Amino acid sequence: MDRKDLGLLVVEDNVLMQKMMIPMLERLGFRNFITASNGLDAWRKLNGDDPIHIILSDLVMPKLDGIGLLLKVRASERFWDLPFVMITGEENQNQLMTSIEVEVDAYILKPFTPIKLESEISRVLEQKYNPSPYHVALQKGRSLLAQDGDPAAIIEAFEEASRIQPQEADPYYFRAIIHERLGNRADAKSCLERCIQLKEAYPKAYDLLALIFRREQNYAAERETLVRISAMSPHNVDRNLNLGLACARVGDLEGVRKYLKVAARYADPDDLATYERIFRIYLEGRTMNAEAEVIYRRYIDKNLETPRLLNKFGLFFKAVKDYERAIFLLERIVHIWRTVKNHGIPPTDMAIYYFNLAVATIEQTATVTAPEEKKAAYQAAAKLVDKAMECNINHPDAQKLDRWLSDRLK
Repeated sequence: MDRKDLGLLVVEDNVLMQKMMIPMLERLGFRNFITASNGLDAWRKLNGDDPIHIILSDLVMPKLDGIGLLLKVRASERFWDLPFVMITGEENQNQLMTSIEVEVDAYILKPFTPIKLESEISRVLEQKYNPSPYHVALQKGRSLLAQDGDPAAIIEAFEEASRIQPQEADPYYFRAIIHERLGNRADAKSCLERCIQLKEAYPKAYDLLALIFRREQNYAAERETLVRISAMSPHNVDRNLNLGLACARVGDLEGVRKYLKVAARYADPDDLATYERIFRIYLEGRTMNAEAEVIYRRYIDKNLETPRLLNKFGLFFKAVKDYERAIFLLERIVHIWRTVKNHGIPPTDMAIYYFNLAVATIEQTATVTAPEEKKAAYQAAAKLVDKAMECNINHPDAQKLDRWLSDRLK
């Protein structure tokens, strides 16, 4: 295609940088520009009416950064193969590694020259719009893969790509995806090992190989595989979470601490789901409940003021029989209910919280042998059940527990 007919989406939050890039691109023969100041703005314009043939995006931006935009593009049925060039400063090398893992087509480090810009854009466009036989075969396979096409046809396309370029790693990775989907794990692992042999720094191949080992419950092999790629790409949050879990399952508690610490450091501060995963992996370490409590207090509910979270994580502690921490969090809800004027807790919810606290109080007595001590716990639980039914007389579980306690306190 003629460059003057190509639509370029330039995503850059720095206005001065935008103004510098546009004339540079015009000197390279481009004429149609759409600009965006962040990833969200770019995604909206990408889905607009103007055709876009290539994206040039800054890495660090507000609202949605370059990696976030790249992830949305690669996950889209419509834009998954759109050429994407990432532009960033040298100080963002760790984030740049993440963009490479998500299949950025090229990256350019600031400050860059017109020659560098020309070289990278030309290479990306040539590969997209005038592909070699190898790239034709590879793209055919990827298109069929994205459309959930016939597995045999997908494998044949990638095998054809390998016949043309035997030393390329990509066809082996994509064949592994198909084999894994079909349940051919031995073939999938063979393809992934060949992929890594051809290109050692291929993070997705390690991740898929580790996933296969996990499904086989070979946690030692999963851990070893993830450790290898973590040395090359140390700040990937999901990978550190998986590493922490694998370490927990093989009893490597120092490994759990090491990798979950990294995951916590690089996680999005607003991503409570990630911190919940860290919390639960610590619990899986059996003797690491104190570390789980630190995660809760530091990242999830710093002021211990959110009843829904106090209840949820209190129940997590109860599930691993850490009744002291479970009861502490559940009693915190009772404190809020009694002392905070505008606590916003619906009575029906408070009935559930009182009930959960009563159950934790009873379960805590499982190892108690002294009759008087057990009786005192049952009496305390009975009072909590009364409070639950004051909040919701129709709570069926509270009614059953009330009868159970009455029989034992006769």
